[in-house]
Amino acid sequence: MDAPRSPTSSPDLGAIRERLAAQRGPALWRSLEELAGSDEFLEFLEYEFPRQAAGIREAGTGRRDFLKLMSASLALAGLGACTKQPEEHVVPYVKQPERIVFGELLYYASAMPLGGFGLGVVVESHQGRPTKVEGNPAHPASLGAADVAAQGSVLGLYDPDRSKVVTSAGQIRTWQGLVDALASVREAQRASRGAGLRILTGTVTSPTLGTRIQALLDAFPDARWIQWDPIGRDGSRLGTRLAFGEDVETQYRFDQAKVIVSLDADFMTFGPGRLRYVRDVMRGRRVSADHQEMNRLYAAESTPTVTGSVADHRIPVRARDIEAIARALAVQTGLAVPPSQDASAVTANRRWIDAVAADLRAHRGASVVVAGDQQPPVVHALVHALNHALGHARNGNIVGKAKIAGDEPGGWITPLG
Repeated sequence: MDAPRSPTSSPDLGAIRERLAAQRGPALWRSLEELAGSDEFLEFLEYEFPRQAAGIREAGTGRRDFLKLMSASLALAGLGACTKQPEEHVVPYVKQPERIVFGELLYYASAMPLGGFGLGVVVESHQGRPTKVEGNPAHPASLGAADVAAQGSVLGLYDPDRSKVVTSAGQIRTWQGLVDALASVREAQRASRGAGLRILTGTVTSPTLGTRIQALLDAFPDARWIQWDPIGRDGSRLGTRLAFGEDVETQYRFDQAKVIVSLDADFMTFGPGRLRYVRDVMRGRRVSADHQEMNRLYAAESTPTVTGSVADHRIPVRARDIEAIARALAVQTGLAVPPSQDASAVTANRRWIDAVAADLRAHRGASVVVAGDQQPPVVHALVHALNHALGHARNGNIVGKAKIAGDEPGGWITPLG
């Protein structure tokens, strides 16, 4: 008997709306067909999950029957593994590639882009095939470490769905066909100076790619280049504009900080310096004969994170309450910042805020305050103001309309122009 196919008839939307209107409580469904409960869908569902399976669940399976089924399954799996593999012929090189010797590994230094930043890696290769990715000990952003993204990046090279040819509308095309199609588009846009041309990319930090895109924009002045990432750092970027009047990137010196305050920032898992930051923070928490004092890590976060799990003092708060906490810390460190209109978060966490502020004041020039990328720009601007006021930054600049003293000797945060 042929198996019933997946339901193809369109569900009755009117009946679905009536059923939803009459339902009390949450309605859980995976498709409109399931919500409609049509006979066709029930027949399909019955075939997919037959009555025999339901009977087994209701009657239960004894230990003896379970072992029988498992023994048979293992036996069949073993027989399948012992079947003869297809014959493969190994053909030697006609012309041996340079530096490739059978059985000898090759290592290549490379960089893996992620979120617009490069991570220094070393790639292990077997006869020209990359098989393992590790951190590059000579790269300042990794120091020999690698995260899950770097370890798993090698799998993308062997993805069966990876495009091998030029396609258009599901059909294989040639490179010359692509060039011809782009040439016709170029000529059509030339008359309008590229008014209908849009270029959508992720964050681009490659000088070569950036130069080529800029050359295209010079040829078509009315075209627009749009950069977008699913998980962007717009809050951090706009916060630095508020603080410094320009886009800058902050580099943290956690290895020299005695007090670290994380405001909803999982800097050990995300961000361009995450691998180095983990090592720097943990190096400051190791006690030895030459290093008797550990650094202290405070965390206020809305979601359990790796950084919060390491913190000495952690409080769970709502993401929207981080601004109120940052304002309270700024006030206690001497900044003329208006407090938050919602004081409930400050009242509920008053002991934590007072302890953090006292520790920051006691370690001026030797502490760091960090805000999470997902926080709004005002929180990042407040954090920059805090770091400047406490003498944690080398280069002073303007926060709002208030001049912040710069050129401090601590040098824990370096804004890069």
